[in-house]
Amino acid sequence: MADRILNVGIVGIGRIGGNHAAEIASFPNKFKLVACADNDPDRLVKELPKQLEPTTKYGSLEAMLEHPGLDMVTIGVRHPDHVPMAIKIMEAGKIAVVEKPIATSVAEYEHLLAVAKEHPGKLFLRHNRRFEAAFVKVKQLADSGLIGDIQYIKLYRSVGYCRRNDWMTMSEYYGGLLTNWGPHLIDQALQLLGGKVVDLWADVRRVISIGDGDDLFKIILKADNGRLADIEVSGCNAMPGREMEIIGSRGTIVHADGKLTARYLDPTLKLRDDLKPHPEQPRKAYGNFDETLNFFQSDIQIPALSQSVLWEHLYNDVVNGIPTPIRLEEGLETVRVTEMAFQKSGFEAIRNYHSKA
Repeated sequence: MADRILNVGIVGIGRIGGNHAAEIASFPNKFKLVACADNDPDRLVKELPKQLEPTTKYGSLEAMLEHPGLDMVTIGVRHPDHVPMAIKIMEAGKIAVVEKPIATSVAEYEHLLAVAKEHPGKLFLRHNRRFEAAFVKVKQLADSGLIGDIQYIKLYRSVGYCRRNDWMTMSEYYGGLLTNWGPHLIDQALQLLGGKVVDLWADVRRVISIGDGDDLFKIILKADNGRLADIEVSGCNAMPGREMEIIGSRGTIVHADGKLTARYLDPTLKLRDDLKPHPEQPRKAYGNFDETLNFFQSDIQIPALSQSVLWEHLYNDVVNGIPTPIRLEEGLETVRVTEMAFQKSGFEAIRNYHSKA
């Protein structure tokens, strides 16, 4: 079965659909793009991704699902259509690959899972940032114990100072940065936390966006193992900085400006456990005068990995029976945290979206 080629269709051939097409086309021995669908007739002719030019074009998902030999459909449409389309795809006997946000609420995701149980092996999640090269390396370093016990995880992302005005800024389509970039960083944070989220604080706001969706949010998660994750995404930061900071009991890992750096205590150094604080007036210098802390600092090589490896994992699951590392239950937790963040912050636009849904 290892030489089987999966026939793939893409529904929604805008910017995200084009990304899907480029990624899938990079695995010609595993996938073949055979069809695409969009409700905008011009999209099927103008600015069509080159990888989709030879495919059969359809004006709707329903029509494309009749394409002979179609195995899989990847979804790149507006957020509220993700779950309804995924269900249609699975019920047609095809594999559904769902772009984030996977669902607009926990209730909607649970409905999706219920349908997926009736169609085993037909639902996959495109949490592609799980395979970001810098993130993969940071997680390896954190798990190795290099910086000791992980205490505080900071994940930042900025799209610059951007007065965006497309549908992704509109709450009518479940838009905003928390639903766009949020799932990526929440998924990464959950991987680094290594425990169940037991507490959450959030602030979600609109600052300069043309639409009514959010363009700045901060979420702080606390896991049952005591670790904290601080997630911040901004569309109004004119001077963005670091993307990741992992603080441990023996050092720190930082990803900034495309570079990965670690500063950590000498791994052979054993911290003394017989020390006590001094009650007398301290010296003018700041620190501990009873032991010497030796640090190493090094630039870490970021591996040459591509996020498109997600499709390789997906193929191995479908064809070779090797489970994908992105589990459906993890998708549910990402949706749950997103929903909790909106609820805790009281962001009015999304409250209105859910009241109309």
